Amino acid sequence: MQRKLATILVADVVEYGRLMGEDEEATLHTLNALREVIDKLVAKHSGRVFAGLGDSVLAEFASPVEAVRCAVEAQQEMENRNVDVTEDRRMRFRIGVNLGDVMVEEGNLFGHGVNVAARLESLAQPGGICISRPVFDQVRNNLEFGYEYLGEQKVKNIAEPVQAYRVILEPQLAGQMLGVKAEPTAAWRRPLPVAFAALLVVAVGLVLWLKPWERSVQRQTAEPATFPELARPTRHFRVEQPAELSNADAITIYDRIRHAVVAAYAKSESPYAGVYHTWRRYNTAPYLSATHGRRYVNNYANTPAEAYGTAEKTGSLREGSVLAKDSFEVTARGDVVTGPLALMEKMQSGFNPESRDWRYTMIMPDGSLFGTTNGERSERVQFCVECHIAAGDKHDHLFFVPDEYQVQFLNPGPPAE
Repeated sequence: MQRKLATILVADVVEYGRLMGEDEEATLHTLNALREVIDKLVAKHSGRVFAGLGDSVLAEFASPVEAVRCAVEAQQEMENRNVDVTEDRRMRFRIGVNLGDVMVEEGNLFGHGVNVAARLESLAQPGGICISRPVFDQVRNNLEFGYEYLGEQKVKNIAEPVQAYRVILEPQLAGQMLGVKAEPTAAWRRPLPVAFAALLVVAVGLVLWLKPWERSVQRQTAEPATFPELARPTRHFRVEQPAELSNADAITIYDRIRHAVVAAYAKSESPYAGVYHTWRRYNTAPYLSATHGRRYVNNYANTPAEAYGTAEKTGSLREGSVLAKDSFEVTARGDVVTGPLALMEKMQSGFNPESRDWRYTMIMPDGSLFGTTNGERSERVQFCVECHIAAGDKHDHLFFVPDEYQVQFLNPGPPAE
């Protein structure tokens, strides 16, 4: 049996069964078009498709760098084609890439290297790419993407855990390394017992002096969540060092949970809960909001509310304007937890003079209604009215994205001298 070292790319359609069940002909037409795109990209990067059944594609490459380039371009092309497609009909792929030993038989590839690539595909997010440690070692210094270490993953029918990494496609995170970084190579793994012991003593001394556990307790006590949690929130995953999250970390966390968060909100009867994420977002990164229980929030606005982008110069928004603010929390222990969705809708004149005709609606993380102005459980969202009154009539009871997080092209500053 002939063997060789190869880079294997495995791609699979997300929710293919559901898409086919809803519209077989449209799904098959879209799949065939996307398969042609993938085939051309594989050839462009000196690879070849060696297998594929139904909604899956298996390709081999001589170079891990070319394989990952192909995977990134494929996902970018899929995203571009999905722009004008409704959320429920978008076809997305998961992609896994592995470098390993394979067996060759009549042009087909088999063995451990292929199996690991398939398992990595199952770990990827919809529209995402998951790579193994051997691939990461080859591309980290050759491709300017961001990467997130996902830890050692125990996967089906693979005896040893697989070290997995997510390729971060957002340009603003290029060159970033999130999560626990990879271990040093063997050449640098020489034991230094004396130095290690000294460092350990220093580290313990710092911990005892700083007492971080006391700070954590004090922060939680001093800044309780504003919104009572009447529904059990969704817990997604855990992050390391939650007190030291950067803007890049917040973006990555939100990217990982966004689809699940929206799907949960959409269970409500609100017509906006399932579509708000398609509107324009007015913040560059999720930011901590004291008025929203020290949760990370994002500000969205529909087309009638586009004047919101001029920040404090907005004045009054017109009837039909809707602002949405989703949220998530990173607890002291690192758990990523969904928060409520807050909606502000400008109603007809006379709807509620006290709130300047804004209707406040809050959707809990499981999609249940917390309350809505002049409607069910209206008294529960009265604190929203009282809070926004503080912004004043001049600003139409609106609060805005903090300056450092505003999308600058929507909020031009004074001309340079």
